[in-house]
Amino acid sequence: MKRYYTIINYLLCSICLLWMTGCSGMLDDMRPKDQIPQDMLSESDLEKLLNGVYAEMEELIFKFYMDGDIKGENFKAGPAFSLNDPMLMAPGSKEVLSQWQKCFTSLKQVNFLVETYEASSNKESQMLKQTGGTGYYFRALIYYHLVTRWGGAPILRKRTYDVVPISPEAEVWSFIKEDLAKAEGLLPEFTDRFYVSLSACDALNAKVCLSLKDYTNAAAYADKVIAKSGFALSATSTGYANAFVSNSSSKELVFALANKRSTSLLLFYQTVNDIDSAWDYSPSTDCYGHLYDDTTVKKQDIRAKAVFGADNSRIIKFPNGSTGQFVTNEQPSQTPIVVTRVAEMYLIKAEALGSANGLSTLKEFMNKRYATVSLPSSMTDTEFQNQILDERHRELYAEGQRWYDLKRTNRLDLFTSLNGRNYLMYYPVPQSERDLAGEENYPQNPGY
Repeated sequence: MKRYYTIINYLLCSICLLWMTGCSGMLDDMRPKDQIPQDMLSESDLEKLLNGVYAEMEELIFKFYMDGDIKGENFKAGPAFSLNDPMLMAPGSKEVLSQWQKCFTSLKQVNFLVETYEASSNKESQMLKQTGGTGYYFRALIYYHLVTRWGGAPILRKRTYDVVPISPEAEVWSFIKEDLAKAEGLLPEFTDRFYVSLSACDALNAKVCLSLKDYTNAAAYADKVIAKSGFALSATSTGYANAFVSNSSSKELVFALANKRSTSLLLFYQTVNDIDSAWDYSPSTDCYGHLYDDTTVKKQDIRAKAVFGADNSRIIKFPNGSTGQFVTNEQPSQTPIVVTRVAEMYLIKAEALGSANGLSTLKEFMNKRYATVSLPSSMTDTEFQNQILDERHRELYAEGQRWYDLKRTNRLDLFTSLNGRNYLMYYPVPQSERDLAGEENYPQNPGY
């Protein structure tokens, strides 16, 4: 399969049906003479179809990438933007609508992969297995982004004209687990960090189990990833930073989207580290000043140099190719869109094992990130959780995880701008989508 994903090509346009976003309906029959029956797709066709879906998923994951940092109070306004209330959302918000619609636009393309696999009479073909496994994995990933933000969501097992009512949050989590179980039986072992593999599936399973407080399985799935020889933590600032540069060969990466495109560029540096004076976000004052501070148990964090530079308005974790960056990024327009790193698996395993059994895993991780670590021999549950959340904050800064980390651990006390508005822990269902689907099918989340 070609390494460089293309934007949806002519083949994808002919075999994927055309659609509107959200629940507005699909234009499937616009050019039926151009459609290729799913059971007649060649392996070459499937490769091109997969490339197109990878490109679509790049756009989706990029759209959500720093959302959890904005709402998690990791950012302040940059030179080109005003950020008055990072938490504020409303049913009429254009950004919330755009995020919701992008999920379902991507889902329709991913469901084509799933339907192609399920309709095939040759399910033992390696290419068909890869098609099906990738489809199930990406569908689970889409729903992970939906359920962690909106809670309930319409469950679409196939493309449809029909309005599908929102299912309860518990059913969405069950659907994710079902898809991951199917993907687990189809995906190949890891060979390339830029393609979906069994390890990528295990990593998402670990995240899902952690969210559901299924700590035994969360630790087990995380450990499966950690145990693979293809992955390793770096003990240097440069090694950490090199996970976020083009053509990365870092063993920190379990799965990333390669972001190799010649049009519709997805530019990290325009958001946090542009080469001119117009980027949207800067590090919050507190993060810039204190995120990587030494503490009584850990000193000289290697990540500090790779995340913040001398300019307190820039986040250099995604280097832009200019001077003042910690590492060189030969093609800053092709910064990989990281989905999973092995570092998170160590932190998931430690958190899942808890204060009684997770200290050794946490120390193993921290020994790679600090010059000196002196964890106590025991901690209370709260002390241990504080250490985990601090490590996740340091490790995953600007990777979109802070808001959900505080939500799922119920540490709302660590938000400074929430001001009792706990309903903001769920996104509003876009009002325009409710108008189309009917309010009985799309009930609004409480508080809006």
